[in-house]
Amino acid sequence: MLQSESNFNLTKKIVLLTAILFLFVGITAYFVILKSEHSIIENQSLSVAEIVARQASAARSVYSKNILKKVKKDQIGFSDRDYHNKTGALPIPAQFLKSMAKKASESSEGLYKYRAVSKWNLANNQDLNNDFLIEAWAELEKQDKENPNAPIDWKPIHKVQEFEGTQSLLYLRADPASDMSCVNCHNNYEKQTSIHDRREQQNIAIGKIWKQHQLLGAIFVQIPVETMQAIASKNSKLTILWIFSSLAIGLSGLAYFFSKDLINARGVTKLMFWQAKHDTLTQLPNRISFEEKTQKLIDDVKNTDDMHAMFFLDLDQFKVVNDTCGHAGGDELLCKISIVLQNELRETDMLARLGGDEFGVLLNNCNIDEAKITAQKLCQITKNYQFVRKNQSFDIGVSIGVVAISKDTLSVDELMKSADLACYAAKDAGRNRVKVYHENDEALNLRKGEMTWVSGILKALKENRLVIYSQKISTVEENHNYTHHEILVRLIGENGEIVSPNEFIPAAERFNLMPKLDLAIIDRALSALSNHYFTDLGEHGFISINLSGQSLSEPDFLLKVKHLMMKYKVNPSQLCFEITESSAIANQDLVKLFMKEMKRLNIKFALDDFGTGLSSLTYLKQFPVDYLKIDGSFIKDIVTDPVDRTLVKAINDMAHTMGLKTVAEYVESKEILTMLNVMNIDYAQGYFIQKPTEVKSGDS
Repeated sequence: MLQSESNFNLTKKIVLLTAILFLFVGITAYFVILKSEHSIIENQSLSVAEIVARQASAARSVYSKNILKKVKKDQIGFSDRDYHNKTGALPIPAQFLKSMAKKASESSEGLYKYRAVSKWNLANNQDLNNDFLIEAWAELEKQDKENPNAPIDWKPIHKVQEFEGTQSLLYLRADPASDMSCVNCHNNYEKQTSIHDRREQQNIAIGKIWKQHQLLGAIFVQIPVETMQAIASKNSKLTILWIFSSLAIGLSGLAYFFSKDLINARGVTKLMFWQAKHDTLTQLPNRISFEEKTQKLIDDVKNTDDMHAMFFLDLDQFKVVNDTCGHAGGDELLCKISIVLQNELRETDMLARLGGDEFGVLLNNCNIDEAKITAQKLCQITKNYQFVRKNQSFDIGVSIGVVAISKDTLSVDELMKSADLACYAAKDAGRNRVKVYHENDEALNLRKGEMTWVSGILKALKENRLVIYSQKISTVEENHNYTHHEILVRLIGENGEIVSPNEFIPAAERFNLMPKLDLAIIDRALSALSNHYFTDLGEHGFISINLSGQSLSEPDFLLKVKHLMMKYKVNPSQLCFEITESSAIANQDLVKLFMKEMKRLNIKFALDDFGTGLSSLTYLKQFPVDYLKIDGSFIKDIVTDPVDRTLVKAINDMAHTMGLKTVAEYVESKEILTMLNVMNIDYAQGYFIQKPTEVKSGDS
């Protein structure tokens, strides 16, 4: 009896201990699993947030540096803050990022949301005002520097908390303006009176000037984790039931369900990773994937004897299709041409869409000669492809830049710049062709030098290192004393040297910087005229300012010139604008409108370098000019060359018949001036009359 009772008690103790053990194991397992699952979900969500934020910043950077630059170069539009209400306008990079974030968040099927934020979004009257953003922004501000001379190593801020009714990972990463043009645009915007009023309402100090690399904005990413955690919690409870049924089965069930949860979480993460590294339209890898693969190939060639190659492809007729068929037609073309190109590549190669109508190709284990053959094949396949939409057929071409990936390759950035240079050289050579990048290629080095000048010109304009010179234009007859001045331009280099226009004007023309230069020159010239610098003009004298075809073809150039004239209150009759007949004029209607408005104000016009181009007589017929400047190449040998004398006489007679005055350039001797007087030329300009002198007053 006592033995049975003892065994019963022992059994009860064993059962009790076993139950306690199972309970302990179950509870411990539950919390261990729950914590592990939450940790995994949080870490994976954090990785996805990092990718989303970087992708957003990269897309904004590509848009501002490449797309807007190409749009501006091709003269198909312009960026503007009020782009909704302006024909042909595109959003500025900040608005583009906002629109892109909204569209990407809507198409992510609830996997993530992101948006651009700034300090002003955190004001009391803004919908983004919440504790996390306020605290996170303050942490980012602690990392900011007052005068950064290099990019700051920003540390992102994140936290899992209740947000908008659901448990979410909240993530804030700095998105500083790395490009000076963005900083300048932002600072100019902050100077507006309406913005000052708004900042005062937001209780934010006004007048701060931001610098490059400083904290202007950030990317705010939300990733809901509540659903994944709820699923994980439910599965964990099922796992605990199995553990309580049998320790062995329970432990097996624990491993099974834990693995299942992990696979599910990884599946969601994998989908988000795929979206972050692929182009949603063509399903091809995007620029991020392309640059990552490029870096791997660069690392590979440093340790092996392998060679690889990179292509940069730009479709030649994409704009025609886009303009004719709309964006839907352009998107269809991009998808179809992607398939055509992909079918011609090996499985080991990569085709990526870099943005717009630009693609990149990476060829594994391929020397430069083999790469060139492949590029030519892609070029021919694209040329033979006909895109048909709504009974319209289009011939498509592609320009391809090829560059080798070898031990000498320094970086992804340098490699892509070289491929880009070669691609544009292919376009310059006639399009639908292949150009291989070589370090000693004169044409490519010239273009590289021009690209370097772009930043140099913009920096010189910002630092007020543009200076103007003047050269007298006097009457040939001695009994007349009308004096004019032509305005010439120079740059002061960073070391104080004087840079002639021959060095930087070609780059300004190629990259569409002439409107900025022309307006800066007009500003300085009108300032000098307003300050009475030119004291010898007399009653009929004037200053003559050169205008480029690019400037005259810009829709808002007329208004900007009128604004400067109102600013300096100059006498319009003391102004003359020179049009170089060799300039590329994209829109003759705008040129005619400009000239009509200026002549209505009594401003004169001269046709410069007359006789050097095929369009001389056409320009003379179409545009209402007052003066015809005979190119100096006909003047400098006029004393000894009878052919030049005959040509100059014919031009002068024709001009006088049309009621125009003539100006001879390159007058460098008394003999030339005497000959011009005999030939009845009206005005002379050159070193014999006066060498160019710096205009030292009138700086704006």
